[in-house]
Amino acid sequence: MAIQRKLKGSAEEYADDLKRIVLDHLPDARFELHRARAKEYDLVVDKSLDEMFDVLPLTAERTTDILVESGIHIHVLPLGRRQDHDS
Repeated sequence: MAIQRKLKGSAEEYADDLKRIVLDHLPDARFELHRARAKEYDLVVDKSLDEMFDVLPLTAERTTDILVESGIHIHVLPLGRRQDHDS
């Protein structure tokens, strides 16, 4: 499979790529993007606990590509559905 290289984008654009990947498999996932430090971000994925570890294999290759392409490191952090989102 040929990979189309994307021009360097913003962390938000790369996070959107990761969100699309997750939403293709887990359509009701929710996200929060937090800047940890320069060029380092945490993308929190909020979903039911029984499916959370399914997120990591989906995003692992793309997060590596993003780091190589742009120097931006996005950690994907799968967390269970939080109480404030359940109501």
